[in-house]
Amino acid sequence: MKLPAFFLTLPALLCVGLPATLKAVEAKDAVIYKDLIAPIMEAKCVACHGEEKQKGKLRLDSMEHLLSGSDGESVIPGNTKDSLVMFRVELPLDDSDHMPPEDEPQMTKEEIAVLNWWIEKGAKEDLKVAAASPTPELSKAIESVLAAAKAAAAAKPKEEEKAPAVELTEADKKAIAETVGRVEKGGATLQAIAQDTPQLRFSALNVAKDYKDADLKALEPVKNHVLWMDLARTQVTDAGLAAVGAMPNLSRLHLEHTGVTDAGLDHLKNLQKLEYLNLYNTKISDAGIQKLAGLKNLKKVFLWQTQVTPEGAKKLEAAIPGLAANMGWAASEPAAVVAKADAPKPATPAPAKPAEPAKPKAAPTPPAKPAEPAKAGNDLDKSIAAATQAATNAQKAAEAAAKAAEDARKAAETSKKVAEEAKALANKARESLDQLKKPAAADTPPKPPAEKK
Repeated sequence: MKLPAFFLTLPALLCVGLPATLKAVEAKDAVIYKDLIAPIMEAKCVACHGEEKQKGKLRLDSMEHLLSGSDGESVIPGNTKDSLVMFRVELPLDDSDHMPPEDEPQMTKEEIAVLNWWIEKGAKEDLKVAAASPTPELSKAIESVLAAAKAAAAAKPKEEEKAPAVELTEADKKAIAETVGRVEKGGATLQAIAQDTPQLRFSALNVAKDYKDADLKALEPVKNHVLWMDLARTQVTDAGLAAVGAMPNLSRLHLEHTGVTDAGLDHLKNLQKLEYLNLYNTKISDAGIQKLAGLKNLKKVFLWQTQVTPEGAKKLEAAIPGLAANMGWAASEPAAVVAKADAPKPATPAPAKPAEPAKPKAAPTPPAKPAEPAKAGNDLDKSIAAATQAATNAQKAAEAAAKAAEDARKAAETSKKVAEEAKALANKARESLDQLKKPAAADTPPKPPAEKK
């Protein structure tokens, strides 16, 4: 992602409509890493790449760690193209290497723009906004990121108040230590959410294909201490959710790509501290999610590729104030994807003369236009399937056009080479002709001898 040339002067920067909550001096004097980049990392990356957890052996919680990485530099000053962070942030959302994961809060376009700009400017730890001379567009992005950072900082003490310190007995400590050992020996992960806290997070990601209902029994001794649980892509069914429903302090639960159904949600009705629930690609329906209506602390539920209808999702949102039910793409969006798939392929340039070069290979025929996606309604799955197919077709069409352009380029190079050879031959022929026009020395008649006196 390349941004426009930087041309905004400092006086102009101070006049770019800073919101009332931000004083101009704060924006002008803000240190880009400390006041903008670090808060972005904290909000969107550090949960998986921080001091407590380093997914993929990658840490992003300090300047030192940003300048290194497990498979290359996370940030390469002045080089956004090869910086691992930018590469992963800009991958398609459904790519397994995209950061953050698709079910986590994503970086906003403003955050991505500011991160890209900072790297282009040399990724210096002490660089200030004023010294980096942002464009008007960047100035607006900076305002947005500063405002978000302020809001997060203001909300942080409130979040900490929700989780008062818990005094553990020696028996509790022993049970936690023994359970952590058993769980991790089996390949799953059980660890503290933060340092010096008994609150735990569990993940079966590493053993998902073999993790079954019976395996959840190992968590019984620590059921009161588990706050986050990730069972995505495991073999857990409705029966296993009985053990999950017995964890009274659970606030975050991943069940995407599992075999749970409406019946299993009966076990979750008493999880009054649950704030996040991911049911993506399960067999849950409208009837099932209404069983969650009593979970008044629920803030976000993912329902994409389930049997839940938009009407059912809105009904649940009405029952729980502040709830966001994520249904994935809106039904009207696939049409836009289809339109992109039908974009005309670029014209193939004609090869140069004088010699007839090898003709470029014909461009592959673009895929057939996908069927018009289903109109907005209850059948969201059909709309998503149509959009996915359209995107696939668009990709194939783009690849075909790229191949045709490459063939044309090679043909042009061949034509140029032939033209150069023809020109060289013409020059030689001209030189030969010039030589023929000159009279040979033997054909010149000798001069008569001088007359003797």
